[in-house]
Amino acid sequence: MNMILNNQNLSVLEVQVLGIYQAKIEVKTISGECLFVYPTQTQRDDPLFWTSLKDIIKAKLWLPINKSLHQLIDSDWLLPMNA
Repeated sequence: MNMILNNQNLSVLEVQVLGIYQAKIEVKTISGECLFVYPTQTQRDDPLFWTSLKDIIKAKLWLPINKSLHQLIDSDWLLPMNA
């Protein structure tokens, strides 16, 4: 596995989760811009996803999101070796 941050060709934003509003997740980018992330249907239906997200908010962790789709990257900060 490789780290996403080592691959400059990917369209990834680093964000910190600020809060959850209905089915949207408010995040802040490193540059301070606020955006909404839209969870997939699978994520919306998963109670463990929401519990984990609340823990991430408390810990103030940074997550990668897809720059164009504004969705969380399910592999976190890791990429397969062939990416």
